Amino acid sequence: MARVIRAPNHLGDLIMALPALAAVGEADVLVVRGLAPLASLGLGGQRVIPFERGRQGFLDATRRLRRGRYELGVILPPSFSSALLFRAGAVRQCRGLATDGRRLLLTDPVPREAIRKLHRVSAYLFLVTGMAPPVPPAPCLGLPPELLERGAAFIDSGGRRTVGVFPGSNASSRRWDPERFRAVVQRMVDKGDHVVVFGGPSETALTAFVAGDAAVDAGGQTDLPLLAAALAACDILLSNDSGPLHVAAAVGTPTVSLQGASNPAVTGVVGTQHRFLRRADLACVPCVRNVCPRRGPGYLLPEAQRECLRLIEVQDVLAAVSPST
Repeated sequence: MARVIRAPNHLGDLIMALPALAAVGEADVLVVRGLAPLASLGLGGQRVIPFERGRQGFLDATRRLRRGRYELGVILPPSFSSALLFRAGAVRQCRGLATDGRRLLLTDPVPREAIRKLHRVSAYLFLVTGMAPPVPPAPCLGLPPELLERGAAFIDSGGRRTVGVFPGSNASSRRWDPERFRAVVQRMVDKGDHVVVFGGPSETALTAFVAGDAAVDAGGQTDLPLLAAALAACDILLSNDSGPLHVAAAVGTPTVSLQGASNPAVTGVVGTQHRFLRRADLACVPCVRNVCPRRGPGYLLPEAQRECLRLIEVQDVLAAVSPST
């Protein structure tokens, strides 16, 4: 039976979907083009089908789906458009969450309540297999030796402990202050660490500021496969809640993550070598919003906005990334 899986649209979600995509066995996986190179590294028996977002990309993907004559499709993103694509592509049976007004587009709608208490790794597994493990398996991204060699050469640690730093995030509620990242980077370099600051092409001003004259500024210099390999060459990654955080965990690198609005029980990296810095004692945590809605006085600080992150001090982070922890 021909099967097709619509992969998530965002980097972190794609990594969290890897165990589900591995469990489905032989299937085609529809992936937004920007994530396709990394998806190809993480999948075994599946064929990756890249597609462009937007109207023309939708039409092209519809034709591709129709040519595939798929009997079964599983839709991992919760959006209306992803379900509409499968129906327009004549996928006969469509399974996905009954969200975003798309219940009538699904032959097998799954109520949101079925996954409400699950980690996202387990939720994706439930959508694909109908079973949710009580403990989510850690996603694993295997990289070929030649790519790992490129990553090690890119890092060029010189034998020193290498700390990767990712100070960006798509959501402002998940971004720790750049000034504090810069202070942490300077202190780590002063202690003898080799520090590499990563970021995408739109984050070069941020990475340059955080790196300063102390660290290596790798902002905008890596595609996704090289980023994965470079993170694999790091001894530890310090990051906001972000896609690269999940990539680092999937290639086996320990992480320290700054968790503000996020809920690690649902979207945190999986495994024992990862540490979350968060202020769960605040009544608003986790709000899981992309923009902090709070204004006026905070619970503990004069200003409420992003209080959950601003209560995390430089010294807290330095202690967490110390080799002794």
